[in-house]
Amino acid sequence: MPAISQPHRRSGIARDFTLPFAGKPAPTASIRSAGFTLLEMLVALAIVAIAVGAATVALRPDEQRRVDDEAQRLALLLEQASEESELGGRPLAWVAEAAGYEFQRRELTEAGSEWSVARGDDLLHPRRLPAGVSIRCLELDGRPCVLGERIRLGPPRPLLVEFSLGHLRARVVGNSQGFQAVAATGEAL
Repeated sequence: MPAISQPHRRSGIARDFTLPFAGKPAPTASIRSAGFTLLEMLVALAIVAIAVGAATVALRPDEQRRVDDEAQRLALLLEQASEESELGGRPLAWVAEAAGYEFQRRELTEAGSEWSVARGDDLLHPRRLPAGVSIRCLELDGRPCVLGERIRLGPPRPLLVEFSLGHLRARVVGNSQGFQAVAATGEAL
């Protein structure tokens, strides 16, 4: 390359500077530019998509788990209400409805003794069943019961409540030992 002499501005001394590309063609794409290639971007997006998909599957509630959780919740609530009724001297009852269930207390009023829904109680308040979950079967002392029938709690009696979600099932079984949530096959949850 030809050198061009120019005086240095500060010192006044002439220095040699070379001009890039003087007499030569511009360099080709041999120097890699900074940034990502399309292939690298697609690989990164594929990895992110797989990670998001795995997280979605892992965090989505399992339908059998929803039915099992509802059976376990009811078993614990029935156990608590039975003990409270028996030890507290205040009669309690459980009523299953199509969309949920509630606990009722027997209250003394001016009109006499009446059943009323237990409201304001942290545990025994009315509850709605999760979407799609329903009470499929209800038996007391071996006989079928209908929804809306009041089941008085106290000393444990044979009770069967079966929850369903499509073809999935879970049961609450009550006997002299108390209440327990079991799988439809009879195994404890």
